[in-house]
Amino acid sequence: MHIESVSQIKKVLIIGLGQLGLPVAKYVKERGFETFGYDINPSKVENAEKNYGIKSIECFDDIDVFILCVSTHDQNDEYTPYLDGLFSLARRISKEAKNGSLVTIESTVPKGTSK
Repeated sequence: MHIESVSQIKKVLIIGLGQLGLPVAKYVKERGFETFGYDINPSKVENAEKNYGIKSIECFDDIDVFILCVSTHDQNDEYTPYLDGLFSLARRISKEAKNGSLVTIESTVPKGTSK
């Protein structure tokens, strides 16, 4: 099934619950979608679940929309793009997601990327 209208979207997963991802997850939940969060830092997932009702998840097989909010810069150099995290998620989603799921990337890009 391919998503052709918003009414078909039931479950949304926000991957990365940091400065960008947590507000996105809260917004999605406020709009009435069943909202899940995933992060490599367990305390961020616990915070989202405890304080905002964003459910934790380990398996990606029943998600309609994936919103990727992961870092795209090297931790030691904010000007150097680091895309391994995005590529790793893309591989995992391609293996686990159901056909027709929508994937969007909301990650910020490092300073100077578009120069």
